[in-house]
Amino acid sequence: MIYDELRSRRGSLGITLDELAARTGIASPNLSRLEQGRVDARISTITRVLSGLGLAIALVPVRPRSVMEIRDRMSEGAARLASARLGARDVTARLEWKEERGLDTTVERRVVDEGDGRR
Repeated sequence: MIYDELRSRRGSLGITLDELAARTGIASPNLSRLEQGRVDARISTITRVLSGLGLAIALVPVRPRSVMEIRDRMSEGAARLASARLGARDVTARLEWKEERGLDTTVERRVVDEGDGRR
């Protein structure tokens, strides 16, 4: 989460909350709540904090993954689990658990069905 990253960055720079408050003009109690994830900060507030830490927001395009890439990653994960002797995941049980709670599993179902040769 971004708030954890902000706290980590501030700590690695050795900057106190009071010092960051002086750099950003945001009160240290508000910065503390932000770092704890207890507030839903506006982007302008996060930008000020990032600037105070010597960082900036960068917009990076997200490249959608193909079904083939997802299946490959699932296969790699299964191989890692097997090599660690952790056993295979029960994907069907996991999907059923999510569906019982009303979560959308459309994409995951498609990947699983294609992997099983159902489509």
